[in-house]
Amino acid sequence: MPVDALASTLTPKAQLLKIVTDSLRAGTLELPSLPDIAIDVRVAINQDDLNIDDLVRLIQQDPGLSAYLLKISHSVHYSRGNPVRNLTAAIRRLGLNAARDLTASYALKTLFLIHDPRVKQSMHDIWRRSVYTASLAHVMARHCGFDPDRALLAGLIQDIGALPLLANLKAFPSLCSDPITIQQLLNDFTGKISGLILHNWHFDEELVLVGLNRENWMRDKTPQPDLADLVLVARYHTYLAERSHRKLPQLSRLPAFKKLRLEEIGPEQGLAFLSEAKQEIDELRSSLL
Repeated sequence: MPVDALASTLTPKAQLLKIVTDSLRAGTLELPSLPDIAIDVRVAINQDDLNIDDLVRLIQQDPGLSAYLLKISHSVHYSRGNPVRNLTAAIRRLGLNAARDLTASYALKTLFLIHDPRVKQSMHDIWRRSVYTASLAHVMARHCGFDPDRALLAGLIQDIGALPLLANLKAFPSLCSDPITIQQLLNDFTGKISGLILHNWHFDEELVLVGLNRENWMRDKTPQPDLADLVLVARYHTYLAERSHRKLPQLSRLPAFKKLRLEEIGPEQGLAFLSEAKQEIDELRSSLL
């Protein structure tokens, strides 16, 4: 049977999967690009002769990013009781590595602003969960000995693989009105494509693993906890108030939960210390949405 004839016998879902998997194998899948400001800041901060004033001038080219970094510098995590007066002081308070990761976190939001009405709601829902996961991971990181701002970035990038999937939906109108099938596609392929995109962006292996294992609940590859374990447990908490939570394994059964030595379970089967940090989590979510 000719290839075209074979393709015509496939369901729309199977055709979309074939397009994505074939493109993945051939290396031709259209991947989103990391926004320029995030790349420019990463390059600037990696220079040995970095001048903080030059970095400030670069960031000031994006007023939204400047306002975001100022706002984060005044947050519960960074504030020392006295507000900073300018962006230079904000970056000094945050530190260069935090400024780099927070810039990437801010820039990611623009990738999820797709105005196609057929996928707009799905994109919005994915970004909201990513933001919630990232905010929880940021708070958990301090409790578990990880870098909070790196954990925030990890939470935001884990769903980046959904973008090419949703972008290809426009060729299959029947799928756009089938939310169950769309969700199944996202569940099956987002992690694999996230890993590919993060590798393409030259992110390190630890962050690539976060994307690959975004809902690999029973992952147990290493005896020591890593960032993927932290983000897994954070993501798990985003489902606690949803009916879909009933389909997940118990939190205490997750290898990541055991490796992180998270033994404090609250009355809603989540980590009690996260409930106590609700103000900080809500503040972070608000700044990113």
